This record gives sequence, C-alpha cells and structure tokens, in this order.
Amino acid sequence: MLPSKNQVTICFAHVAYRLRERFLTLATGIENFEAATAPRSSSGSATPTCWWSRVSGATILPRAKRLRFIQSIGAGTDQFSREALRQHGVRLASARGVNALAVSEHEEFGLKVVEHAREHDVVFKVRS
Repeated sequence: MLPSKNQVTICFAHVAYRLRERFLTLATGIENFEAATAPRSSSGSATPTCWWSRVSGATILPRAKRLRFIQSIGAGTDQFSREALRQHGVRLASARGVNALAVSEHEEFGLKVVEHAREHDVVFKVRS
C-alpha cells in the first residue's frame, strides 16, 4: 500500500537533471526539495521518504530515518549496498531501459551520417 501524499517527502538529489522542476509542473501537492536546498530536521539532517539520485545511498541511509524508496536515475544500481538498503528497509528501483529508444535512434543516426559520408567522400576531421 502506498502512503498518502501528506506522508511523503521527495528529495531530488541530482539537480543537474532538473527533475524537481518537471515534478513541480504536475502540481501533486507532495512535499519535495532538492538536495542542494534540503530542509533540515531538528537533528540537522534532511528527512526524505523518497530519493531520486545517481549517487550512492551510503552516506544518506544512516541519517534519513524516513527514507523508504530510492529511484536511481541511471541503469546501474551497483553503487548501492543491497545489505544496507535491506537493513534500513529501503526499496531500490533503477531506470534500466528508460533511454533504450533514444540510444538506438542516436546510434541509427550516427550510422546514417557515416554512410552518407562514405557515399560522398566526406572526410571528418577529429579535434583533439
């Protein structure tokens, strides 16, 4: 069972991806913040229940007592200790496959560029 909106706080841990900005357009009413501007509890640490990240959870797990879910925005999750997550009762999800179409289209485009270059004797200069 999912918790109600008033029981959830989301921390967007990688500000470069601008996930919070996109999330805010949904107007969900769910409390959220970016790690760079994290609100502090009386103990001095941020207290998210959900965490979107590309970095290891090792440093946040002992401090985030309410954390129950980590959504990795990368395909890999090896940086997370399964044992530590289990000990803290935290579930982990990856973004495996989310970019599959974009990657395949990018590769196809690259191959077409090379094919076109060969047909027209185009030489690419590589900058170093």
